Amino acid sequence: MKKKFLLFFLLISAGLFNHPVQALSSNDSIQNQLNLLLDQWHRDAADGNHAAYIGAMTGDGVFIGTDATECWTTPEFGVWSKPFFDRKRTWNFKPVSRNIHPAENNSVAWFDELLYTQMGICRGSGVLQKVNGQWKIAQYVLSATIPNEIMKKVTALKSAADSSLMLKSIFDKNELTGTMLIVDASDGRAFGYNQSRWDSGYLPASTFKIPNTLIGLETGVIDTGYVFKWRGEKRRLPQWEKDLTLQEAFRVSCVPCFQELARKTGSDRMNGYLEKLKYPGMDVRSGNIDLFWLEGNSRITPRQQVDFLRRLHEENLPLKKSVMEAMKRIMVVETTPDYILSGKTGWAVRNGNNYGWFVGYIETKGKVFYMATLVEPKDQKQVDDFAAARKLVIMGVFELLGLIPVRK
Repeated sequence: MKKKFLLFFLLISAGLFNHPVQALSSNDSIQNQLNLLLDQWHRDAADGNHAAYIGAMTGDGVFIGTDATECWTTPEFGVWSKPFFDRKRTWNFKPVSRNIHPAENNSVAWFDELLYTQMGICRGSGVLQKVNGQWKIAQYVLSATIPNEIMKKVTALKSAADSSLMLKSIFDKNELTGTMLIVDASDGRAFGYNQSRWDSGYLPASTFKIPNTLIGLETGVIDTGYVFKWRGEKRRLPQWEKDLTLQEAFRVSCVPCFQELARKTGSDRMNGYLEKLKYPGMDVRSGNIDLFWLEGNSRITPRQQVDFLRRLHEENLPLKKSVMEAMKRIMVVETTPDYILSGKTGWAVRNGNNYGWFVGYIETKGKVFYMATLVEPKDQKQVDDFAAARKLVIMGVFELLGLIPVRK
């Protein structure tokens, strides 16, 4: 293998690949024309001739790059590539071999070629089309070549990027932006979507009902049989306008109920237990004791949400075992023969923008996956389906990853 690489390097150094691939015969065959077209196209890139380079493509052509996100129409590719040409920072692809297959009508041809590039050996392929008597590049696909013996290593290296691209389709389908962090409890592997936001802080909103409940149970302010009494006042949602047990209040996310719980706990006791639980970023004072998780300066990141959930699920919080067990029962959202989903939603509005949480974990196939998902509607004026979308996006992701069966 080393000898083959050394020979290849010597050939490159000697300049044997520095010349375009030449036609197989001296006559003006279609293969010759197309070889010359592709050779000139690569040469125009190396020489920085932007107008000629883009002009060699059809007006409705497509260039597909090595990154999965790179798919440009000819005009888009022209705009993207122009700054590189202006700065003389273009690419110099040297053809090593090429195959061209014209169609019977001699107006379309398919080709593939091996190229020596700054990324090593790559493969180019595509479609050539005759337009008004002139051959043009209608499609060009550049792909990196990966030796079979290192494919597993390469797959592992790009698994996070691949997962992010897959999950983006679920966000797009539901007209959402945002971020998602998933952690495999078996090996600690973290993956998801939009990793740049995993350490950005947001109001916890109703996801704070998890530590709020834990503290209430631990201190004895409430117990598992506690009932929040409704005194007949008008509330924002009709499902809140009745007496609610602790589990019912958690399930319908009754804000007035948990505001009552926070007031009973008090700011000093709340701060002490938040520090003890290592639940960070909360700005708790006597004046905001029933609002600090809904508005103001409190912030928690997706990564911090997952860390807290993991310690709760594994019962590694400094609380009574019975309290953590009770909390885990309260958090169960859905139980099926294939999985158990536990968690809590949240919805906050900041500077006029809606964003929502779904945090929790799923137990499936003998494994546990923790997740923190934060979503925002692409159209902030269309939030009718936003509440349901928070769960839909996480379930869609679990289906895509094969963690749960596809639902009908």
